[in-house]
Amino acid sequence: MPCRGRCKKFAAVALCLYILTSFYTTYIIILEREKPRSNNEKSEIIQFVKAPYSSSTPVVNVEVWGKAAIGLYLWQHLLEGRVETRMGGVWSYGEKQIGKIRFKFRTGPGVVPSTVPKQTVNLVLVLNGREPAKIAFSKMWLDSLHDLHHLKNIAVVLLGNEQCDNKFLIPYMQRFGGLVKVAFVVYDIPQESGFIQWPLGVATYRNFPLIPPLAVDVDTIRTYRCNFLGTVYPGSSRETLQLIIDKYKLSTVCLVKTRKKWFASESPMTAEEYRDALHNSDLTLCPVGVNTECYRIYEAVSYGSVPVIEDVMTPGNCGAPSRKPNPLQLLKSMNAPFIYVKTWDELPAILKSEAKLSHEYIVERRRNILKWYQSFKARVKDLFVSTLTKQFAF
Repeated sequence: MPCRGRCKKFAAVALCLYILTSFYTTYIIILEREKPRSNNEKSEIIQFVKAPYSSSTPVVNVEVWGKAAIGLYLWQHLLEGRVETRMGGVWSYGEKQIGKIRFKFRTGPGVVPSTVPKQTVNLVLVLNGREPAKIAFSKMWLDSLHDLHHLKNIAVVLLGNEQCDNKFLIPYMQRFGGLVKVAFVVYDIPQESGFIQWPLGVATYRNFPLIPPLAVDVDTIRTYRCNFLGTVYPGSSRETLQLIIDKYKLSTVCLVKTRKKWFASESPMTAEEYRDALHNSDLTLCPVGVNTECYRIYEAVSYGSVPVIEDVMTPGNCGAPSRKPNPLQLLKSMNAPFIYVKTWDELPAILKSEAKLSHEYIVERRRNILKWYQSFKARVKDLFVSTLTKQFAF
């Protein structure tokens, strides 16, 4: 029996490894419990503990699976939930109770159809429908839901196509025979039952952080009247903006730094440079890209910098003939305190007017735009929770 000796040795080694691992895990847990915590850490822990809820009202669990970067905007910026990284970043988890709904958030590469909880009853699936490869990935996820036999209620949060072409989602909607009861869609959408406008938010895929309002300096005179750090696409209105800046020598009062090629990611240095530009500018210029709505709008207001937005409808299915062409419907419906222009020829006059404003007025405006953004996020959160409560019949 030559295997017997080797097997005994192997079993002994495995037992030793198990014991060592158990001791190490226990040590880490004890160390974490005994480690002194700062007041901030204690506050975060208190916030993470579920608030007591009346036993007479049943708590409803809703899973949120983030398979697009906008899931982090939903979870961290709107629902104000915490995220804990697990298994070295393979997946992340968070939990937060709002009213009678206990949300459980999961995201990361380890969240795949084979690893998600099979007993899920209520689900919000966050997807990306911006381009063909992302659409194929989203359809795979939507098709996989048929294997979750306990599933009763499904909602989708979708980063839509920038030309507002989201036809792939239609067959999955309940009114067309699918499973999805409601879809929150970024960019212009048809005003139909089952679809709700959703904000783009900040570029979480570039790790743009959640900026606490109290971390924003509103009192100091800012270095720049305005800023534009971005890509200038050939044939776009951004070229017009560049010409206006050069013609009127606006770079003497504004921070302007452009490039000809777009990059999906930023280096730590360029990301910090961009955030500093927002924090040190009274205005942030927001020319259209492929769509009027851009991350820059939300990132600017995070720092109390007023977006100057090119208020035009971009090509595609946005603002279809059956609807009045009106970009940024959600922001306008909530009275966003922005500056809108139809052409960048208006910019020199705007900057001339800005130069006449008192510092006290500018400081108050910064405070107001920070307050507005907090209110905006709270209202979107309420819309999200109330819609789920109604559509899922809680």
